[in-house]
Amino acid sequence: MRTNSSVRMAHEYDASREAFERLTQIMCTEVSIPVSDRYNATYREKDLHHSLTLLCMENRYAESGMKRLAIEASSSSSSSARVPSGSWVRDTISKLSEDNAINKSERALDSTLRELGRYGIFNEPVVCAMDKHQVPRYDEGMDRFLTRGRQKDGTMKFETYATLQCVEEGRRAQIACTHVRILDDNADVIAGLLEQARLQQIDVSFLLLDREFFSASVIARLNKLGQRFLMPCKLTRGIKEAIKEYAQGRRKRVSAYSLVPSERRETGPFNLVILPRKGFENESDPLKRYIAFATNIPRKFVMWNVRRLPDDYRRRWGIETGYSGIEGFRARTTSKNHSLRLLYFYYALILYNAWLLANLIIARKFSKILTRPIIQMQTLKATIHTIVVASFGG
Repeated sequence: MRTNSSVRMAHEYDASREAFERLTQIMCTEVSIPVSDRYNATYREKDLHHSLTLLCMENRYAESGMKRLAIEASSSSSSSARVPSGSWVRDTISKLSEDNAINKSERALDSTLRELGRYGIFNEPVVCAMDKHQVPRYDEGMDRFLTRGRQKDGTMKFETYATLQCVEEGRRAQIACTHVRILDDNADVIAGLLEQARLQQIDVSFLLLDREFFSASVIARLNKLGQRFLMPCKLTRGIKEAIKEYAQGRRKRVSAYSLVPSERRETGPFNLVILPRKGFENESDPLKRYIAFATNIPRKFVMWNVRRLPDDYRRRWGIETGYSGIEGFRARTTSKNHSLRLLYFYYALILYNAWLLANLIIARKFSKILTRPIIQMQTLKATIHTIVVASFGG
């Protein structure tokens, strides 16, 4: 007699397999990468995407990952397994132009959103967070593909992506992505991501941002778009003075404020909200005792629920879960080929959405509302690993 545990594992396997099958169909359709069309060709496009999926799932480099796959496929088959080499995978992808890689990857990401949308997770407006994901680079020169940033992991050069992610439990989908170049303006990047969401008919009701985006141009653009937002303020000279005024009783908790940049005409008006930091109640320095937020929520609504703002912002940290998930699905490479690196990153986003899809499939099967993952990431990885190995084992 099968135990409840084994029955649950079987259901999780079935849901993971179904999500993988849908993923493979999407990738073969939207990210069509030419391979040999000869009738006796050794490998087909499906083999390429199965290889890519496994490399991403296991965070492997192409050569070592494909060698390991060849060993496992041979061990599971009575006949000799035919597994492509890492160089074949890399070279095949590298034939794509950079623009082609971006366009195909964006279409595939959009297709995963449509699959997720079939489960109703975008029927209501969503709370989203936007942030930048920096992949350390150690190139000798400064490529146009790279950006500079604060030193991290021994480098100040990064391959940078901005992503928009839903941060609500049960529908934490990767919604939009763009590669960021060194001269890209944050306001343009944010507007582009929101436009991608709009094109997928996803209504972003509230946008949570990091203080990196605290600028007049960003706030002015969000106001122009009518996008509600919340972000902590940078401690500029003016914000420091405002916090001190509040501590002295000369400024209200919620007050009008505007950033006026010297180099531009556009201003960034917003409501400044000053709240006590938890755990710093006895701190004598007001700059440590209080935290300032910028928002364009109408003042009357801010006043009505002002103490919820820190809790609302804490939702943003759901994006950290998303980023750890992205890293859990990103293949590694030392190649400088832009198309390869772009595809690897987008593949990670798409696999993250496949994980959410698997959870939605099993939740619907048991008529449950998804509030947290039922299928853990490692379960999905183990299932897909088994399927891919078997597909090459003959």
